[in-house]
Amino acid sequence: MSSGDVLRGTPAAPGRARGPIFAAVGLLTGDVPAAGGDIEAVRAAARRAAARLEDLARLQRARSPAAADILEAQAMILGDPALEATVEELLASRPAADAVAAAAERHAADLEALDDAYLSGRAADVREAGRLLVAELAGVPGGRLADLRRPSIVVAHELSPADMLGVDPALLLAVVTEAGGRTAHSAIVARELGIPAVVGVEGALGTAGGAPAAEVDGGSGEVRLLAGVEAAERRGRPPRRLAVDRAHVTLMANVASARAAAAAAARGAAGVGLFRTEFLFLGEPSPPPEERQAEEYAAACRALHPRPVTVRTLDAGSDKALPYLGVPPEPNPALGRRGIRLWLAHRELWEPQVRALVRVAAQHANLRVMLPMIATGDELREARARFRSEARRRRLDVPPLGMMVELPATAASIPAFAGLVDFISLGTNDLTQYALGADRELELGPGLNEFHPGVLRLVATCLEEAQRLRLEAGVCGEMAGMPEGAVFLAGAGATSLSMAAGSLPAVLRRLARLGPDRCRAASAAALAAPDAAAARRALRRA
Repeated sequence: MSSGDVLRGTPAAPGRARGPIFAAVGLLTGDVPAAGGDIEAVRAAARRAAARLEDLARLQRARSPAAADILEAQAMILGDPALEATVEELLASRPAADAVAAAAERHAADLEALDDAYLSGRAADVREAGRLLVAELAGVPGGRLADLRRPSIVVAHELSPADMLGVDPALLLAVVTEAGGRTAHSAIVARELGIPAVVGVEGALGTAGGAPAAEVDGGSGEVRLLAGVEAAERRGRPPRRLAVDRAHVTLMANVASARAAAAAAARGAAGVGLFRTEFLFLGEPSPPPEERQAEEYAAACRALHPRPVTVRTLDAGSDKALPYLGVPPEPNPALGRRGIRLWLAHRELWEPQVRALVRVAAQHANLRVMLPMIATGDELREARARFRSEARRRRLDVPPLGMMVELPATAASIPAFAGLVDFISLGTNDLTQYALGADRELELGPGLNEFHPGVLRLVATCLEEAQRLRLEAGVCGEMAGMPEGAVFLAGAGATSLSMAAGSLPAVLRRLARLGPDRCRAASAAALAAPDAAAARRALRRA
């Protein structure tokens, strides 16, 4: 193929990126020489590989909780007695590396044959655990990206969480893989890290791997090949600062650290609509002290000054567990103590965070606080009382307090919260999955997404009520970072859209081109559509 040719796959993580291509071939099981034939050598290698995975999971849990869970599962697989027994059986007739590879494949195939979606989905973890063990036996435990040295578009047959978390995130401009769908490990991790990704691109390694550079659109699933000169003109340049004021709504960034906030400011983001504080709490032996939190929040406020930085109080529970709390497991954690419920129940969580936020707000007027998973006015009153008590103790003001709208009941009863909050922000990820009863990471059906008619009407009603109450209403879920989603939200009355920084250019182009009137018309057309597919078509036609 030549420059300008386009490969197509499944859009897996939104955003666009352009740069040189890095073909990630790495270590394949068939490339490994024999490395001894006794089970003790295999056991020792398995312990080393498992320890690497556990350390990586602990260090990187803040960046990608889902990836950390996958790494821990793979570490457990490496200690599975059944897998070890199969390896020992095969060692009688073949070298250790071959025995491990064959044993992993046998167990993966057995899982795939089961009539259980969860267990069959674990086959990929078994294969990856086997690959890591083979690499450890060969003395070359580096991942597929061990030779990545400069920011690049990574093209691979497949990538594991260990591959993606084991390198400097600044080197991963975008990810393109031959294998997988939206629920593949690489897709889940890419979304959490804010890296554009396209998966299921047939022949990507053979085709794109032979090109010097590419442009990846994680929203459309397109990978356009570029000539070397075209890409070279952009190498080494910082991202162009965006003129976000060309859009008729405020365009902000979702971040998880002060460093990411500074990068968003450099891109031209009009503020931070969601500062996830989980990274400070996860992967640690205890909750972070007040001073550590205050330093991080203040650094983000300095980077964006005078534009707003919206800090979400700890949103833990469910898939983001805090082992040091010693909380007993719940039968359905997605519907249990998470978000504001967990935070309010544990003084060691809320007290240092409240103190840090009140301190920083006194020094930085651009700090705002947002409370997650609000269901009742009582939760808001209790949280506000704690901020008021701390502010009174220090003779300071309470920072502006807002709430996340993530529950259908909350979205349908905005007037009940009038006077209790200074602003709201719709978290469309959780709002969608709770409205449809469908986990957003599972491909349960083509119409079970943000563009389902019921979800669109719920969002539109919420925004209309906020407008009527003259309440600032932003959106910080993934829908805001999709060009067609941004068009709908802007047309439905959102005052701001916050997204992964990589999604800002595409959203800005779309909104600046359409303007407010055409966005309103597109939003109305989507609301009249009979299903999710028709709604997306209506928005794309705009």
